[in-house]
Amino acid sequence: MSGALDEAIRRAEQLVVRSWGNGRDLWLWEHCLRVMRSADLLAAIPELLREQADPTAATLAGLYYDAGWAVQARDGGLQPWQVLARPTSNVQRELAAGALLEHCTGILPVETVTLAAEAIRECNNRFTTMPEAQVVSEAANLDEFGLMYVLRQFRLLQAEGRRLEDLLATWTRQQEYRYWQARVDVLRFPQTREIARRRLAAVADFMDALARDAGGGDLRDQVSAAAAPPKP
Repeated sequence: MSGALDEAIRRAEQLVVRSWGNGRDLWLWEHCLRVMRSADLLAAIPELLREQADPTAATLAGLYYDAGWAVQARDGGLQPWQVLARPTSNVQRELAAGALLEHCTGILPVETVTLAAEAIRECNNRFTTMPEAQVVSEAANLDEFGLMYVLRQFRLLQAEGRRLEDLLATWTRQQEYRYWQARVDVLRFPQTREIARRRLAAVADFMDALARDAGGGDLRDQVSAAAAPPKP
């Protein structure tokens, strides 16, 4: 099965978004690989689910979970910088399931491919009982926590011609409104909620350092210390 799955991953590289000058924009592709790996790991933890997930179907669904963005970018429906800039829609899920069926039918068992496609369609259903959809949705949600969030926001703000200060201001507002705490609370599993909290703590440290460096706070402190009269 691993050889067939490797071939499925190779074929999925057709979904790499093309940027200006026909270059390769790997933002979506690397996101898909992370979701795939996380879904595979979550599916291997039996105590998370009431019913065991099919590991190959979960891995495959994780890989193609957000492929609808690539389909739309390839067809000219959006610009590369817009990819993953908002929540993935049900239409994009259907496009992703279609891409999976197109690329993987014939190299993996039809039952596995069909199950993976159905898992993608179910991922936007918060109340789904389908184990493959649960682990893929959780893997994708977890990828939005931590420094990946910072990179995504920076990428979007740069494309919109906005300032670094806007990134810091957005983070501050999110803390004031407890946005991330609410996101943690809706994760399905205690293990992923704990990981999300640790990642958010790392982001808080990073944002503090970014605010200091962007504003020259450490330099001001150094200058003030040097200018202060010596202690008697």
